[in-house]
Amino acid sequence: MFGLSIINKLHEDTTEPEIITEIIFSENGGMKKEEIKNIENYLTVNTKITISLMKEGYTGVYDSRVEDVDKSAIVIAQPSSDGVPVPMVPGTKAIVEFVNNSGRFRFETNISGRRTAGSMTLAELEVPKTMTRSQLREFYRVDTRVKGKIKLFYSGGPDKNMRIPHKTVDCVVNDISGGGGKLITSGWLENKQEFLLDLSSAMPELDNLPCVAIRVKKVQEKTEVSFRFNITKESERNQIIKYVFKRQIELKQFFG
Repeated sequence: MFGLSIINKLHEDTTEPEIITEIIFSENGGMKKEEIKNIENYLTVNTKITISLMKEGYTGVYDSRVEDVDKSAIVIAQPSSDGVPVPMVPGTKAIVEFVNNSGRFRFETNISGRRTAGSMTLAELEVPKTMTRSQLREFYRVDTRVKGKIKLFYSGGPDKNMRIPHKTVDCVVNDISGGGGKLITSGWLENKQEFLLDLSSAMPELDNLPCVAIRVKKVQEKTEVSFRFNITKESERNQIIKYVFKRQIELKQFFG
């Protein structure tokens, strides 16, 4: 009997369906494909993710964290909004995005179930068949009308490395991504000029984002500035990306 149980166990293990995830990634303007048998090579425990729920009444973009990964499911912490748990209803479609040293990843999935670990409520996601990967420098850009403020640095004095904002001018950010954006202002900036950008009207914690102007041109009586973020804290960039995701959903709902 003991030997038979071992044989049965081996049979169960060898006949378990193999899940292979295909990664589609962009490189030098082209698209390539790569197959992986173990998604844990890319998505690991404690990875911070952003999950977009695609269900009427629950639509939104939320932060979460991976708690476990196995062949049958990706287990994440139940996200919350303003301290209130977000319902993770089985069957709900979702889009997950995350970043690691290999790039920025995105995949579509479904909430497949729930489980608990002590006092924690967890959600199970189906392991995706396909993920897309883009290089870290590639970010999705959305149109927006965020009112902000540009903080310019004092450039005089013996210490050329001083970074003390001495002048603030209003601006409107017309488009934005995790890498940078474009704004209109009544002030004037030079190419390669560094400045701080206050976006707290749309993203409350982001009031001193370091930026550099990469292209400046006069548009009637205003100045159009294309800029790049000089962000060192990925937590700040993730807030921008989260805003971009939310804006994508708003635009999709508005334009159908």
